[in-house]
Amino acid sequence: MIRIGLSTNQDTPGSRDCMPPDYISAVLRAGALPLIFPLLPEGHAQYEGLVAGLVDSVDAIIFTGGPDFDPALYGQEKHAACGSIHPARDTVDLALVRAALKAGKPILGICRGLQLINVALGGTLYQDLPAQMELPIDHDNKKEDLEVHTVELVPDTLLRRITGMDAFPVNSRHHQAIDRLGEGLRICARSSDGLIEAIEFENGYPGLALQWHPENLAAQRTDQQALFHWLAGVAEQRQ
Repeated sequence: MIRIGLSTNQDTPGSRDCMPPDYISAVLRAGALPLIFPLLPEGHAQYEGLVAGLVDSVDAIIFTGGPDFDPALYGQEKHAACGSIHPARDTVDLALVRAALKAGKPILGICRGLQLINVALGGTLYQDLPAQMELPIDHDNKKEDLEVHTVELVPDTLLRRITGMDAFPVNSRHHQAIDRLGEGLRICARSSDGLIEAIEFENGYPGLALQWHPENLAAQRTDQQALFHWLAGVAEQRQ
């Protein structure tokens, strides 16, 4: 059985490791075994080896949603509207995504996971959309299953091939987003106000990242469940 790792969904320092059930359900529907990664303790003598061990234990990885990144990681001072940060999670997530790319593991980034991949590859973020941009869409709607706006897919992209669609509605609950794109990434979807909603790799690496939360929509919509089937399928092909 294909094993898919999920980065811990711990939101604040000192809180418990957790995982919203929709992530688990979407992976199970794809016929894969979900394995939740713990938040590794910073300063552990074998930290790098533990990260590599986690990556080696699975066939693919989903990087889940969560808190804001420390802007220092992409060379900026913290904006007043930037939310609370979780340095230990920043550290382990960055270590995991870099180890995953080095090992050639298929990856799927969701919300914070998209921002993680962008930052790991040298990109930057808008720290707070309302404070830094004037947008007609409210991108920070808290309802998990509410279809807030439409994303328009770029032709001839991995996302277009997976879903078989040119556009579809998505939920939206984020106040940060990609500003400068990371090295080696390409845009594969935008919202109607121009915000980057999905990215993939220019060189065809088996990785995809989305700003919305497909796990909350996947039980009702085949185009969103297809993303998890793709991850499990491409992982199986690379075994």
